[in-house]
Amino acid sequence: MKLSQLLSALGGSCAQDPEIRQLTCDSREAAPGALFAALPGHRADGRAHIPEALYRGAAAVVCAPPLPQGVPGAAVDDPRAALALLAAQFYGRPGDALSLIAVTGTKGKTTTAHMIRDILSAAGYKTGMIGTLGAYIGREKLSDSPNTTPEPIALHRTLRQMADAGCAYVVLEASSQAMKLQRLHGLTFDAGVFLDLSPDHIGPGEHADLEEYRACKAALFRQCRRAVGNMDDPAWPTMAAQLPKGAPASTFGFHPAADVRALAIEPDPDRPLALRLTAAGAPRYHIPLPGRFNGLDALAAVALSRELGLNDGAVRAGLAHVRVPGRAQRVPIPAPFEVIVDYAHNGASFDALLSALAEHHPRRILAVFGAGGDRPKLRRADMARSAARWADYAVVTTDNPRSERPEDICGQISAALGDFPHEVVPDRRAAIFRALELARPGDVVALLGKGHEEHIEEQGVRRPWSEVEAVQAYFAVQR
Repeated sequence: MKLSQLLSALGGSCAQDPEIRQLTCDSREAAPGALFAALPGHRADGRAHIPEALYRGAAAVVCAPPLPQGVPGAAVDDPRAALALLAAQFYGRPGDALSLIAVTGTKGKTTTAHMIRDILSAAGYKTGMIGTLGAYIGREKLSDSPNTTPEPIALHRTLRQMADAGCAYVVLEASSQAMKLQRLHGLTFDAGVFLDLSPDHIGPGEHADLEEYRACKAALFRQCRRAVGNMDDPAWPTMAAQLPKGAPASTFGFHPAADVRALAIEPDPDRPLALRLTAAGAPRYHIPLPGRFNGLDALAAVALSRELGLNDGAVRAGLAHVRVPGRAQRVPIPAPFEVIVDYAHNGASFDALLSALAEHHPRRILAVFGAGGDRPKLRRADMARSAARWADYAVVTTDNPRSERPEDICGQISAALGDFPHEVVPDRRAAIFRALELARPGDVVALLGKGHEEHIEEQGVRRPWSEVEAVQAYFAVQR
């Protein structure tokens, strides 16, 4: 693609018109024919890396003013927003050929996105999904993603793949960081879904305060043709106020005035660790996940489905077969007890999951968990208190210790547990084996913290890891 054609997305022109074969915002990846976008960063300014990009063969640069003398490209006020427009242009504006659905909220984005994907698939639509767990077409994984919402180059490259594969819809997890960093700039969403807002992601490198966090969430809805929002959440009016004039909005929740009103979310007596959702004007929905929080995510998916005019049979079928790796994930085992893998890694998420498991009245809950290193130490005490509140026994082990000693982290958790029945087994595989060895008929073994992650990070090294494979290895040995 000629530089002039690319820069037309910014409304600009150029005197020199080289062929552009690559977009990059990493100077180390620049190759001959690349356009290098010099982005401002939390720790460094991309302008400092322009010489390296040019040395490696970059043919053009987009940056904050001034543009280096004699270098083709453009000087722009907001390089991040410009990169989003350039990436769309470079990949042929794939978002225009797709019905895009954005899901945002502090908690529940991943699960809700999976539910919507499965409903759309059940309705007969080929559907893409982009989020924390990677990019998928249907349930076939295309790629991993280091971010909940990918950077623009990766995002539009993936949208191009999905459009070329014949997808009708793409469900995308929209993070507040993505909005702050303009990753979704220029896209228009057929619908936006708002789940909830609570204090999170506030601190260096993220959001300055709760107000900025809320504003970034709300900014998404300026790009939506319609929206579905949680009427029980006090932040919903702020979100709805950002919708373009005349854009329709509908609501869900327990609130009597909600358009899709929940009457009950309760354990399913006929299915292990599953729930049933009763909404006004519809028969019960069955969801193979435990917990009120998963029921509310399902309610959001039901509300969006009604807004899109989808058949309720497809809604029912999609929810009945939803699977979310690492989120209240049941692991099939040849034993008379249950094993659940979940990404819970703070006190609030521990409370949500463990209380949900307790609602099913297992004989005992055995919790296996650690805590991430180089993260707030308060989380360790919070998780310990939650485990002591809801579980019957704990095996304390390694999570991602990063630069800290696993033994030190385990010791702090053990101290917070106090007299609560527990033991410390620093090796995570051995800890899981120990919990499975202790489990008896009717118990639930909850493996908390790692969820879908495929590594354990320690002293700058990531070694492969899988909770599910560890469980399978235990039973393979037992045979």
